[in-house]
Amino acid sequence: MSTKIEIVTVAASLTVTVPETVVEQNVGYLPWVLGENLAGQVDAWVMEQGLGYYPALNFFRDQPEAVDPALLLLIDEIAIFCAGYARDELRRRLSRAFSNVRIEQAQCTAYTLPRMRPARSGAPAGLAQHYSPGTVKMQLLLSSIQKEGAVDGLEELTLNKLMRWGREPFEAFQINGSQLLPDG
Repeated sequence: MSTKIEIVTVAASLTVTVPETVVEQNVGYLPWVLGENLAGQVDAWVMEQGLGYYPALNFFRDQPEAVDPALLLLIDEIAIFCAGYARDELRRRLSRAFSNVRIEQAQCTAYTLPRMRPARSGAPAGLAQHYSPGTVKMQLLLSSIQKEGAVDGLEELTLNKLMRWGREPFEAFQINGSQLLPDG
C-alpha cells in the first residue's frame, strides 16, 4: 500500500525591517534620517492646517508646499529597494524549507495611514518611525509536501520554519498572522 502525499499551504502575514546598514550600503541614505526629516515637515504642515490626524504619505504627492517632493522621491527609492530586498531574501531563504514560496504582496509601511494623532505626546517621534521606509509588510503563501492526513500542527510547524529560515537577514521580523488554507 502506497503512502499518499498532499500539498499543504499556509498563508502568512509578516512585517520585516531591513537593516539600515544594508540600505545605506545599497542606496546611500539612512531610512531613519529621511523618516525624521519627512515627519518634521508633515507635523509642521498638519499643525499649521489644524488637522487632527496625519495623512498617508501619498496624500503629500499633490502638496509640494507641505513636503519637499525630492524627499518623497528618496523615500520611494528606499521603499522600492527594501521591498525588493525583502522579497528576494525571503524567496531565496525559504525556498530551502518549502516546496513553493509565493509572495502575494510587499508594501512599505511608510505608505500606510499613521496610527498616531498630532495631539498625543511623542507623536513626531512615532511619525518619524512610521515614515522611515525600511519596514515592509508582506503576505506569503508557503506550501509543503506532507503525508496525507498528517495535518495536526502543520500551521505551527510552518510558522516555526518561516521564523527559523527567514529571520536572519532582518533587523526585525514579526509574524502577524497565519491561516492553514484548505485543499484546492
